Amino acid sequence: MSWEFGRPQIFCAFFLALGTPIHAEDASIDRLLGKLPPPEKIIKPSAQAQAKQQDPALNDPLVVQIFALTYMGKLSEARLYSRKLSEKYPRSEAPLILWGECAYRLRYYDEAAGVFRRATTVAPHDGYIWLELAKAENSLGHIGTALTAMTKAAEISPNDGELAAVLGFSYINLNKAPQAISPLQRAAKLMPQDYLVQSQLGYCLLVTDQTNAAIGPLQRGATLNSKYGPVWEHLGVAYKKQGRHGDAVVALENATRLLPSSPLAWKHLADVYQATGRTADAQRAAARAQKLGYKKKA
Repeated sequence: MSWEFGRPQIFCAFFLALGTPIHAEDASIDRLLGKLPPPEKIIKPSAQAQAKQQDPALNDPLVVQIFALTYMGKLSEARLYSRKLSEKYPRSEAPLILWGECAYRLRYYDEAAGVFRRATTVAPHDGYIWLELAKAENSLGHIGTALTAMTKAAEISPNDGELAAVLGFSYINLNKAPQAISPLQRAAKLMPQDYLVQSQLGYCLLVTDQTNAAIGPLQRGATLNSKYGPVWEHLGVAYKKQGRHGDAVVALENATRLLPSSPLAWKHLADVYQATGRTADAQRAAARAQKLGYKKKA
């Protein structure tokens, strides 16, 4: 990871006390935001002394009280002290981050979003604050605003593949494949061994009629994780579009083996069986697709 947003190291204990969940693959934006690395992974160890010099709020005794309350699970009190610290240092980002985090964990999402919006005006070039704003806005159901905040964070940290990937996945979740391509291309360059990034980039290129460009990322995704069913389905469709029916059969047989309940995968397999003259196999695959609920478009 290379999340060098300059977060003061002093926040490490605070964020660890709050807890930052890391979720497995999931399509929803809130889960995708949850995949972002925990704060202790993004802190520059050398930043502590410099941050304490630049931000007088971090030297205030209230900070120790806030940490102590957090460790004891008294987030409501920690939130009140953080707000008091922010009033004492209105141009400091540290109290705002502490306040916003407490509010967010207490599920006061509207308050958290307002605090982080204010924090972005105090420290507009701090990418982590923009991510926290994205999380709060998303929790309010403000998906567009959340994506805008995530995009801003990505602009601030253009060499962070994980953030670019989350942004791309979020666009896919909103059925905006064209917008997902640019961040996923950046993520693919920064994380060439990530099968999901490669696979989803290939998918987006495929559904935007860039079939030739889609083949490479899809092949890499399948090589990196041969047990990931969707990449074989998309690769099979891409091969079918290119007229490479033999390759399509192999890919789609893999897809149906890994995704036996996918009616669309079986329908694609039926089509390529038919194209290669395997009529009986095509009929069986088509029947399986229909049994699983595939309906031909009107």
